[in-house]
Amino acid sequence: MNEKKLDVIGFGDPFQDLVIRLSQLPPTNVNMRMDDYCFQGGGNVATAMVAAARLGLRSAVLGNVGDDLLGRMILSDLRYNHVDVSRMKTNENARSNFCLCMAEQANQGKEFISKGGDFSPLQPSELDRAFIRSARVLHIGNFTPAIVQACEWMHEAGGIVSIDAAYYRPDIFENYRHIDLFIASETYYNTMRREEKIEEKTGFEDVLRAIQAKGPSTVIVTLGAAGSKGVSGSRYFEIPAFQVETVDSTGAGDVFHGAYVYAWLQGWEAERCCRFCSAVSAIKCTRMGGRSGIPTLPVISRFLQDGVIDGEELDRRVLHYKYASTLY
Repeated sequence: MNEKKLDVIGFGDPFQDLVIRLSQLPPTNVNMRMDDYCFQGGGNVATAMVAAARLGLRSAVLGNVGDDLLGRMILSDLRYNHVDVSRMKTNENARSNFCLCMAEQANQGKEFISKGGDFSPLQPSELDRAFIRSARVLHIGNFTPAIVQACEWMHEAGGIVSIDAAYYRPDIFENYRHIDLFIASETYYNTMRREEKIEEKTGFEDVLRAIQAKGPSTVIVTLGAAGSKGVSGSRYFEIPAFQVETVDSTGAGDVFHGAYVYAWLQGWEAERCCRFCSAVSAIKCTRMGGRSGIPTLPVISRFLQDGVIDGEELDRRVLHYKYASTLY
């Protein structure tokens, strides 16, 4: 493959997250103290690009923000994490995507309350063909006419397309042919089985093979604490999750995707890629929010070798996000 300017471009509108940690959700009309809070950039595609950059890839995000305070915070956080934002569109008189992320300690659950920004999706006419073709991988979270165009340009240039299928959407189900690396959440998998009326007796591998037959060479479903299952070529595999003391699982799937792009670019087989990604996600879950716990390669290597998480660097990131020192 010819030398590329970028390793991966993430095409998706980022969010600004306010992450709140609390013991449990309060009942109505009750004032309850939270355990902690912090502001972090969010959005599944953007956070995947942060993970990719933390692992040493040259990553960029293509999408929309508003010209508000949240938009400035979003771009600042991406720059802090060495993600290229030169092709982000800032929309005048518009608010950015915002999400309230609640990490509930009683059941290690999480709840999201979000508000989309006041802007329209990017149109094909707004895209720079040369910029998209300058990367080796295009990572997406859904399909729009512009994203379909970007996928076609990426394939023309000899690159691949990966997707974070977090939630079942007909636009994803109808566009498997554009995808090379298909990684779905358990939520997507279960909803798809229900919406597409897949018989209960149909086995897990058979469902993944049916998706694979429509385009993707690799199909993986992440199952949280149960690990992941997938098919790649003719192989079927199951990879267990790593057990850690979880503080917040927000963003665990997002960083799995960024890590998978890194692992795939190393030429590893899918099973090794998934084990590596599971380690990255596990380490992330030991810190609050989607980005403060994303590890670097030395931290991951030690964890894979002896199960120890070297938290010194992660804790510096926690302090950065705690005081929001460069987010506005």
